[in-house]
Amino acid sequence: MEEQNLDALAEEAADLIINAKRVVVFTGAGISTESGIPDFRSPGGIWSRFDPDDFT
Repeated sequence: MEEQNLDALAEEAADLIINAKRVVVFTGAGISTESGIPDFRSPGGIWSRFDPDDFT
């Protein structure tokens, strides 16, 4: 992909996000921990605050 085309696509995506009422992003499992967001299974993760059996 050409850099100019990539820049145009990034700008278009930014405009869509800026003008959106809501934005949902689906990412892979590793993005949360790299960003400091707790995952489900690590110490201090979400499941340490809840009993998983309550959700099964």
